[in-house]
Amino acid sequence: MERMKKSTAETLNLASAAILIGMTLLCFFLWTKGIGTQGMFNIYANMNRYMPIGATIVLVLNCYKLKWNDLIWIGVAILSILFYHQFDELRQAGFLQDITIALIIFVVLDFKLVEFTKSLRLVFAVLIFVVLLITAFRIFTEIPTPPAGISIWDKSNKLQEIWINTNTIGSSVMCSSFLVVTLLQSLEWTWANIAKYPIYLIALACTWVVQSQAAFIAVVFFVFFDLWPSFLKTTVKWGYGLGYSIFLIGIFPLTLFLANSSNIDLFTGREDIWKHFYDTLFEVKQQFWVGMPPFTFKRGAQILGNHNSYNATLGQFGLVGLVLMSLFILYNVWLIIIKDTQATQLSFVIAFFAILLQSTMEDTLMAPYWIPITFCLLGLAWQKNQVTAVPLDYSVNVFDPTEEEEPETRLTRRSRRG
Repeated sequence: MERMKKSTAETLNLASAAILIGMTLLCFFLWTKGIGTQGMFNIYANMNRYMPIGATIVLVLNCYKLKWNDLIWIGVAILSILFYHQFDELRQAGFLQDITIALIIFVVLDFKLVEFTKSLRLVFAVLIFVVLLITAFRIFTEIPTPPAGISIWDKSNKLQEIWINTNTIGSSVMCSSFLVVTLLQSLEWTWANIAKYPIYLIALACTWVVQSQAAFIAVVFFVFFDLWPSFLKTTVKWGYGLGYSIFLIGIFPLTLFLANSSNIDLFTGREDIWKHFYDTLFEVKQQFWVGMPPFTFKRGAQILGNHNSYNATLGQFGLVGLVLMSLFILYNVWLIIIKDTQATQLSFVIAFFAILLQSTMEDTLMAPYWIPITFCLLGLAWQKNQVTAVPLDYSVNVFDPTEEEEPETRLTRRSRRG
């Protein structure tokens, strides 16, 4: 009976891992293939249905692994849907938007609960690596030819379109490279640790060529901190938690300050978008707390979104939603750090923080077609390798008394005779 239970658990785990890998591959497929055809656009338009369904199925399959703290977060996720449903008219939203925060919570729990064995992680890494190679090939073969005399490597070469757009392709390269590197490192195999170096180079080259500045900066950040030796990562692990805390607490006031500053232009004109967003957000007091109608910004012939995931969260869910998402991230990061953390886990923590940095300039945290490939890193940070117990050396007779023990033993015998 026990053997059958184990085999059933392994089957459920394998099915769950397959669904999660399939969800991430479907998200990457959008950006690798492009959404230029009607079929691809239909997939893109229905991702807000596919992703919640997949995440919920995995959670149900692994319900027997849930602990009380997981149940609390599931309760929070469900309550968030009911709460935001009350303000659908104000936000001009519906059920599929109301469940976004719940989707984030479910995705992280899924990747935390499902056991990704080394074999599964290797398969996952290989599949994502294929995605990265296809994307890199398309970047170097399909980007528009620059004006005569300007190299594709020149920083002045501002590419506006590839098969989707510059920032989307940069985000896809960033996420896929982070996943491949962290998954390979988690195997703790020599060849896998060496294989990360060419992946660093591919990611840096591709994000530079497509001129996706936010993604390039995020990749540089990740490479710099990920190259630290394992002992140093674990030594300063508390600094990662502190960095997360400072960043997530300070991002809203910092963005608000930059938006209203007339002298600072660090984010290539995005401050104008943010200024218009905040002016719109504060028009109605209730919007600031629970969200507002969909936001767009017109710049000439272009119609732009927030270009900031934290503003996107404020716009869709208000300050309540931003605080809830931040608390969930900090809860996971700090709980990972305060436990007996392995260096491989910290690589995932570093990668996810790099995505948080990139999200200051892109909407990669709140869109259903990005959530599985960004928040999976936070969930995978819970995965630990089994520590092999040190075998006992039976060449030494551990049952014989040591020299220190012999006098005490003899004394005890004499006392008995006495």
